[in-house]
Amino acid sequence: MKFYQEMTLLPDSEISPYFLWTKVYTQLHIAIADVKNTHGVHAIGVSFPNYRYSNDNGKISGTLGRKLRVFAQSEDELVKLDLSKQLERLTDYVHIISIKPVPIDKITGYAQYYRVMPKMPLEQRIAHQAKRHGVSLEEATAHLKNYQTPPTSEPFIRLTSHSTGHEFSLYIGKTITDSTGDGHFGTYGLSRSAGVPEF
Repeated sequence: MKFYQEMTLLPDSEISPYFLWTKVYTQLHIAIADVKNTHGVHAIGVSFPNYRYSNDNGKISGTLGRKLRVFAQSEDELVKLDLSKQLERLTDYVHIISIKPVPIDKITGYAQYYRVMPKMPLEQRIAHQAKRHGVSLEEATAHLKNYQTPPTSEPFIRLTSHSTGHEFSLYIGKTITDSTGDGHFGTYGLSRSAGVPEF
């Protein structure tokens, strides 16, 4: 990742940052889905420089912060993404800097920001287990009698699916890695196999 663009959600007493994240990320998702490299691969990644998450014996705290960095291998990819145009209706609430080269001398490491999929609720898990193993629902229920659905507690952004119209939470996890990996990201700019520089 050689170039990036950073945006900051500006404080506003009347609009919550959660609402702004929804608006910003909806537009970002649409823009990333429209931009593919010459190999048909999504190569736009994101980072949240102020991301914080901890789960210390059930005491959970986490935030995405107010900053987002969008990375690409070339300046041209970010020009095509055209974040300023994509977010032009939010100019009073979002500050966007121009495209810059990644400051190589300030890189402190790499991180993967990835989508966390919530675990299935018990009823769905029972049905899944029954179908997968070819057993009755009663047998699957008995097998899972002590199962408890673990909560998903990572920071998230509320979004609406364009295909189904349903609202969902895009939970976002972070892990430290030692490289940029394969460079393949999804249409949310997230990946479990590709890293982005931290600085």
